[in-house]
Amino acid sequence: NSVATSSAYTFLSPPKSTESGVYQCIMRNNGVAKFLKQKTTNVVIATDPSVVVSSSTSKINDGTTAEFTCTVTGYPVSSVTVSKDSLTLDCLAGTTSGDTTCFQKPNSPSEFVIKVETFSADEAGAYKCSAATKWYKTDGTEMGKSTENTTALNYVKASTATLTFDKNPAEVGDTVTLTCRVEGSPMPGSPNITRTAKDVSTTLIGKSCNFRTAIAKECTTTLLDVDLSDNVNYRCDVSNVIDGVTKSSSDNKDLVIELRPVATLTQEPADLELDVGSSLTFTCIIEGNPLPNKLKFEREGEVFKEYDSQSVGDDPQITRSTYTLSYIKTINKLQLSDTSKYTCSGENIRNNTPFNSGDTVKNVIVVSDVVVTMTTSTNTPDKGSEVNIICSAVGGRRPHLVQLLHNT
Repeated sequence: NSVATSSAYTFLSPPKSTESGVYQCIMRNNGVAKFLKQKTTNVVIATDPSVVVSSSTSKINDGTTAEFTCTVTGYPVSSVTVSKDSLTLDCLAGTTSGDTTCFQKPNSPSEFVIKVETFSADEAGAYKCSAATKWYKTDGTEMGKSTENTTALNYVKASTATLTFDKNPAEVGDTVTLTCRVEGSPMPGSPNITRTAKDVSTTLIGKSCNFRTAIAKECTTTLLDVDLSDNVNYRCDVSNVIDGVTKSSSDNKDLVIELRPVATLTQEPADLELDVGSSLTFTCIIEGNPLPNKLKFEREGEVFKEYDSQSVGDDPQITRSTYTLSYIKTINKLQLSDTSKYTCSGENIRNNTPFNSGDTVKNVIVVSDVVVTMTTSTNTPDKGSEVNIICSAVGGRRPHLVQLLHNT
C-alpha cells in the first residue's frame, strides 16, 4: 500500500553561488518518527573569478608603508596570490616574505590586503594579483578558471646629496677627488659643485657622472696639485621634482690641506757683504697648516728669539696669520763680530705628531776698511840677536795678501 510523494527545490534564475552547498532529501513514513531514507548531493553554482585591484596611491615615498587591496569574486575560489618578479605570496594562507605580506581582510572574505613595510626602490614595480576557481563535475572532470589584475607602485624619494673626499686631510701637492653621490626618484639632474673662499663661491667644472643604481649616481671632479688656497669649503647641490614641487638637497664639507712647516729667512739689504755701521733686518717666517706653534731665530752662539705658542701664548714680537708665524730682527750699527751664520726654524703639530721645518740659513759678512799694523819684539836689537816682526791686517774682507818688505 505504498504512496509516491515528491518534493522539489527551484533555484533562482539565474542561480547564485550563494545557493551552492550540500542538499539533503529525507523520506520517512507518515506518522513514523524513524527516518527510512535520506540522500545528499553537492550542488556547485560556479561563477567566473574576477579581480579588482585598488591602492590609495601609486606613488610611495621612501621608507613609508605601501598598501593595496585585491577584491576577489567568483566561486569556488581555490587560490589567491600576489606576485612581483620572483616574489609570490599565498594570500589565502597569509604568507610573508621580507617586508611584504598578503592576508585576508578580517570580516571581509573577498578582500585581500597586500602591505609593504618600509618601502624602498627594490619594492617598486608591477604587482599582479591572481585568483582561480576550481570544482569537479560528477564524472570527476576538473573545472575552473583563472584571472589576474595588476597595479604599479612607483617609488618616490626626494633628492639627497652626499659629498666626500678621497683624501681629507690632504697634503700640499696631492691630487684630491671630490665625489657627490646623488640619490632620488625621479633621478635628480647633474649636481652643482662649488667652492667657497672668503664668501665668494666658484663653480667647479670638469665633473663626470656614473650611475650606480636606478636611483643613484656619483659625480666626481679632481683637484690637481692642491695648495693652501684649496683649504676651503666645498658644496654639492641637487634637486628633483615630485608632483610639480622641487625637492632640493645639499651637502658641504671643509677640505683640509696640511702643510709641513717651511722656514723662510730673508734679509734687507740682501747684500752678502755689509759695511760696519750699517743696519740689517732679518725676517724669519714659518709657514704650515696647522698653524706652526714654534719659531726659532738664532746665530752661532746666540738665540735672538725662541717662541712656543703652547707655553707662551701670544707674543707681541710674533706676527700670526692663517698659516704663518713671523719674526723680524733688526741689527743696527753692524760690527765685525756680527759676521756669522743666521738660522730660522720652526715646527707644527699634525695628528699629535710634531714636524720640524729644518734650518734655513743666511751667511752674513760684515766688512770695513783695512787697518794694517806692524810690531817688533824690540826696536833696539843687539847685533846678532833675533827680532820678531809682526805685520797684521784687520777688517775688510778677509785679507788675501799680507807682505812684509825690507828696504836696505
